[in-house]
Amino acid sequence: MKHFVIGALALVLAGVAAAENYVGATIGSSSIDIDCGSPASCDKGDTGFKLYGGFDVARRASINGLALEVGYIDFGKATASFGPARANVEVSAVTFAAALRGQFTPSLAGVGRLGLGYVEGKASGSVAGFAAGSESSSELKLYGGLGLEYTLNKQFKLVGAADFTTYETGHNSGSASLISIGAQYGF
Repeated sequence: MKHFVIGALALVLAGVAAAENYVGATIGSSSIDIDCGSPASCDKGDTGFKLYGGFDVARRASINGLALEVGYIDFGKATASFGPARANVEVSAVTFAAALRGQFTPSLAGVGRLGLGYVEGKASGSVAGFAAGSESSSELKLYGGLGLEYTLNKQFKLVGAADFTTYETGHNSGSASLISIGAQYGF
């Protein structure tokens, strides 16, 4: 996963000379779909975050509002428990996406994201506090997102985002989402 993050950062830095650039961070509520079965109890929600950067390629591509982005999303952890037994699933992703922005007003824009995510799913279990095994899987998955951006000044924007993907851990699979708010800085 570290090699993909380094490669993603290199991609963003390569666009520095060619376009308008931005970086952003959001934090919010995540949800990871896990199969609990009955009578187990589930905690599918957690706090997650997203870090991202991008560059506007609209001038080169002749498509207004088009940008290329790379990001890292931590969807947090979901837990299923049945008595003293617990199963945890953690999901994170490095994303590569095209982002298309459309202006609603001079200060408010909508953004849609579509691309691929290198998604890592980790499952672990425990019984009465003792580790009972783990498994993980990292795969390319479809990634999508929607968002709103409110311009405060030329450099700063307040952002709200919804990000979606799927994951696998080896024996388990499901969806992961993050609804978050944050800020974006353009340079």
